[in-house]
Amino acid sequence: MRKISIIGGGQAGLLLGFSLLDKGCSVSLYTDRSAEQVLNSRIPSTAFMFDSSLAVERELGLNFWEDLVPFGEGMHVDFRGPDGSIGLTVQGRLGNLQGQALDQRTKFARWLQEFPLRGGKLIIHAVSVADLEKIAAESDLTMVAAGKGQINAFFARDDERSIHTVPPRRLAAMLLTGPGLLGDRPWKRVPFRPLRFNFIAGAGEYFTLPFYTHTRGECRSVLFEAIPDGPMDRFQDARDGHEMLDIARQVVAELAPDDLHHFDDATLTDDDAWLKGSFVPTVRKPVGRLPSGACVMAIGDTAVLNDPIAGQGSNNAARMVRHLADSIVARGNAPFDAAWMHDTFERFWNDSAQYTTAFTNALLNPPGEPVMTVLGAASQHPPVGDAFMRCFDNPRNYWPWIADLDEARRFVAERTEERCAA
Repeated sequence: MRKISIIGGGQAGLLLGFSLLDKGCSVSLYTDRSAEQVLNSRIPSTAFMFDSSLAVERELGLNFWEDLVPFGEGMHVDFRGPDGSIGLTVQGRLGNLQGQALDQRTKFARWLQEFPLRGGKLIIHAVSVADLEKIAAESDLTMVAAGKGQINAFFARDDERSIHTVPPRRLAAMLLTGPGLLGDRPWKRVPFRPLRFNFIAGAGEYFTLPFYTHTRGECRSVLFEAIPDGPMDRFQDARDGHEMLDIARQVVAELAPDDLHHFDDATLTDDDAWLKGSFVPTVRKPVGRLPSGACVMAIGDTAVLNDPIAGQGSNNAARMVRHLADSIVARGNAPFDAAWMHDTFERFWNDSAQYTTAFTNALLNPPGEPVMTVLGAASQHPPVGDAFMRCFDNPRNYWPWIADLDEARRFVAERTEERCAA
């Protein structure tokens, strides 16, 4: 039985741990917080997972909340000018690829309780370099999913794949409940429960998603992605979530005024239901070499950390987990050496992660002509809008048309012809 050690109790680390247990491996998972501490902490993100990612959790019997969490049925996107006026609207249904957003405090706390029940070894301990050396010496394979943790320093930045040197956005998020935010049809202009996107020229982006948290049940997440020093960049001095909500109302009143009424009587779901900050999106080399010479492997956000604008963080982790689990089992009794770590990551990068990263980076900039061609058609032809939004489930499906005008025209023509044929 292969002995696998995982550092990190987030989406990638926990999900991989369960997947490897299911495949008969001996798995030890190290995390610096207990289930109770996670449950009573600040929200770590507002992650939304699409159907193919949720399928990974379903297969492992980890979808404990599927009947409670509201589904996001599609996306409604407004492209706005600096004054908040709407220049272009695009919407599309996700169909069978609809997804869910669950408070990661709720999820990870429950998963941490479940992990030892399934035979995993759970160690609540902040891992130091000395600890990591010992863990690596005693394990067949050690993987690090520490997010933004200190031991990420062992993994060198991949300069060719990392285009950012400063944070592209300053982030502010909160979980809200209120009569204007809940239910099946909170936006009268949208005939389904939407992931609501606003792209505001010169300011940044403002998103709201259907959500679920253990503290209040159904709610709505709100995420502001502010261009640094732009008109939306007002949240970083907020001392708590209540001040952040006051600022949010001011920002929406100026930059998306037709949305302001949704904030009437809105309140935080709990005092810890907010976050703010910024980071530099980074792709790292997958192999880290410790002072002893032992090798450890980067996974999850330690390997590929993207801005949340495309909502791909947890989805990328789920896709990586499926790839890693299959690769580990296929290795048999052969050693998990540096060459295997490198080749395993390269296959995942080439098949999936490069497209996720490129799509995320593309959303941080004004859309090019191929994308505008598709968006213009999508605003007039629902099948084009549906097809565009469904690609979020797997960003690889945006290629080749996202970068090629002729392919974009072909993409539009095929879907408008399908509608006419129907």
